[in-house]
Amino acid sequence: MMNIIRKLKAFLWRCFNSVQSSGLIHHDVRSFLLRLVGCSLEPGVVIYENVYIGSTKIVFGKNVYVNVGCFFDACGKTALHEGVRLGPYVRILSGTHEYQNSVYRRNPEDEVIRLPVVIERGCWVGMGAMVLPGVTVREGCVIGAGAVVVQDTEPNGMYAGNPARRMKDLPVE
Repeated sequence: MMNIIRKLKAFLWRCFNSVQSSGLIHHDVRSFLLRLVGCSLEPGVVIYENVYIGSTKIVFGKNVYVNVGCFFDACGKTALHEGVRLGPYVRILSGTHEYQNSVYRRNPEDEVIRLPVVIERGCWVGMGAMVLPGVTVREGCVIGAGAVVVQDTEPNGMYAGNPARRMKDLPVE
């Protein structure tokens, strides 16, 4: 019975996502719908179309901007602090799995490991970048297009590459 309920919830969430992510929905209506189902959105949040949001375990701070096609699995808690800007097709992942000591590396019955992701105030994440589970992107960072952030960053730096590494320090006024 619990399995049926879990599958029904997942189906209903996918239905909700197909509505909220539609290009026919204005971003103000999208914000209203997300608040309605329990997501935390501060004032000034703009979320454009085709953004997949995996659960309500996500917090959008003031004046966060999420461009088209972004993906949040939201398995674990995900927080985007004030003024965060996400370019198109950014992926924020907070769920992972253990691997097995066998040629079959992942057992489908294994539980999801949920690790929080935090993107602190003022960060800008470029097009197609990916932030992996358990990572904190510190205040004032720029993550270059296509970068894969696999570990915490230090504040006010430009990061690029796969895996992302600090390319330079950014000035702070």
